[in-house]
Amino acid sequence: MTGDYNPIHLDEIVARRTQAGAPIVHGIHALLWLLDVIAARHPEIGVLASLNVRFAEMIYVGDRAEAEIRKLTADTLRARVCADGIEMIGLSAKRGAVECTTRRLAVSAGLISRPTVPRELALQDIEGQSGRIAFAAGAAALEREFPHAARLLGPTRLAAIGSSTALVGMIVPGLHSVYGGLELRFTRDPDTADELRFRVTSVDRRFRRVLLAVEGGGLEGVVEAYCRVPPVAQPSMQSIAPLITRDEFKDAIALVVGGSRGLGEITAKLIAAGGGKAILTYATGKADAERLAREIRDWGACCEVMAYDVRQDAHRQLQHLASPPNHLYYFATPLIVRRKPDIFLRERLDEFNQFYLDGFLNLIDAALRLRPQGVTAFYPSTVAIDDRPAKMTEYAMSKAAGEVLCADIARYRHGVRIITHRLPRVATDQTASLIEVESKDAMSVMLPIVRQMHHSAGAGGEPATTLRVG
Repeated sequence: MTGDYNPIHLDEIVARRTQAGAPIVHGIHALLWLLDVIAARHPEIGVLASLNVRFAEMIYVGDRAEAEIRKLTADTLRARVCADGIEMIGLSAKRGAVECTTRRLAVSAGLISRPTVPRELALQDIEGQSGRIAFAAGAAALEREFPHAARLLGPTRLAAIGSSTALVGMIVPGLHSVYGGLELRFTRDPDTADELRFRVTSVDRRFRRVLLAVEGGGLEGVVEAYCRVPPVAQPSMQSIAPLITRDEFKDAIALVVGGSRGLGEITAKLIAAGGGKAILTYATGKADAERLAREIRDWGACCEVMAYDVRQDAHRQLQHLASPPNHLYYFATPLIVRRKPDIFLRERLDEFNQFYLDGFLNLIDAALRLRPQGVTAFYPSTVAIDDRPAKMTEYAMSKAAGEVLCADIARYRHGVRIITHRLPRVATDQTASLIEVESKDAMSVMLPIVRQMHHSAGAGGEPATTLRVG
């Protein structure tokens, strides 16, 4: 109905490589639903003169959202949408007569054809953008879906608000966008064209913040958007190869759990470039894993791909491997940073433990059944154990427990050697933020670890478990 087909809403694989980590609901959809609830509960509310909305947090597909009217007086309305007790959308509005205006927003471009694929604009290309976009489905479609909101604002204004999400998600900023909020004044617009006019008025490069003036369909005002940092691209095989001797890792048969992207991707490339065999596993990112395997094979190295879920029986999934792995790299993880209403949630800790404790121990035991003479494993820990950033209490707790588990596995499981590093913040999809934050590159972090894994496998004097910090 709005024309916003940004994959952050529709594609699980693309969304997981964004700051969201999973598909999110259109903020405008939740806003129109909120307006519909308000108008249904209070049919006497009358006319709104202005609307100020802030999209504070992302609403995920599957969330339970609640609408709450916080204040309703003769001249003021305040409401919000919450999930898990946290405010997702904040709304404030003024009640009263709408303005009569003859102003027209000057735009330099003509009517923009509605794209089916979002435009991918770099931040420096956004300044000066302007144009006109037609409403995607017309006012009638939105009126049928949100009849009470249409009665409150008028169906044409509803369509104009709906078009603002297509503006942000498809045109400016486009593919790498987040909708921040909007400030609107409602008007008795003499223009009857079913279109929204826009012009970029401000680009704050430090915070990647974009302001757009909008007008049309009985409203005028400002839309706030953010241009996300694009997904992290790891180095190619061609750029990695000169750093490694061609047969440096030739004896390695490495099972890289979670090897379709990020640290797993760079690890698989390093091993393959050094003459080893990489076996990539994926839980959901099949297309990413197969793309990576093609790149490695096209370069002339050996790589396999297999589905693997650390929450399921490990031996059943690994028993058909043609070559039992002698090296294990464990990058399996759930989404790390999520909103939460309190410092500590037991269910979050349980989820992390399922991945970082149960899943790792099950993998070790299954690998020993396939290769009783022993295996060498890498367990990535984190400096968050010391730093403990906000909203990461359960993550740090689980990783700290993982270090204890690694020490005891090496102590009580014969033939197991485990290398554990408390990794710094590394540039991957999981650590992506709205603005650029200083991070280590994955290559500089993982190459010494892969070399340590390879050399320690035959080093009789090295302890069975090794912990490095930083």
